[in-house]
Amino acid sequence: MDCTTFRERIGADPAECDERAAAHERQCPACAAYARRVRAAENLIAQALRFDVSALRRAESRPASAKRRRRDWATATVAVAAAAIAAMAVWLGVSITPSDDPVVLAAEVLDHWRHEPYSWVRSDTPVGENVLAAVLAEHASIDRVGMSVITYARSCLINGHWVPHLVVQGEAGPVMVLLLSREILAETMPLDLAAEGLRGLILPLGEGSVAILGDDAEDLQSVQEDIAGAVEWTI
Repeated sequence: MDCTTFRERIGADPAECDERAAAHERQCPACAAYARRVRAAENLIAQALRFDVSALRRAESRPASAKRRRRDWATATVAVAAAAIAAMAVWLGVSITPSDDPVVLAAEVLDHWRHEPYSWVRSDTPVGENVLAAVLAEHASIDRVGMSVITYARSCLINGHWVPHLVVQGEAGPVMVLLLSREILAETMPLDLAAEGLRGLILPLGEGSVAILGDDAEDLQSVQEDIAGAVEWTI
């Protein structure tokens, strides 16, 4: 079973996991982390939507003041459910609406590395010029001469915007680079996935920002300098 099939299976029914799916989950850390997030989100929503029907029925026979309290309680329940759904959207890397909150942006960046595990490989084969040009179109241009090898390029949805998702080859392994041409930050934000052995940052760059995430042994300063010198926004 490949990663796409596994995630479709888990997304359709988080509780279902046959032997093939279970074997894939044991062998693929990225999909295992994805499955944990989906199941946690499912549990959160279930808890938020759980309420006592008999209590609601008893409230129907009470005075108007009690009914008002019941309506307030129901309203609060809906609010909790909405918060749960929003939390699930962040955990699954789905942005319901664009947000100006840098914390939400950081959460989406941290989550996104799990979505395309096949991009996280050591390789000396650069991505094709046509592929890179299509991904960068209307976002940025890159001078590849001063950069590490770009081995992956794809357009991905981050914080409500389609952005270039690149992978460059660092000294310690693959490094994810997201060119956030529509995100303006006041200061650099650290990114940390210690449990996965990853760290990074989102740094302001001109009229946009760049997110970098790689092995915790990677020299991020060097990667940062290469990108800052090679990227030029075109929007």
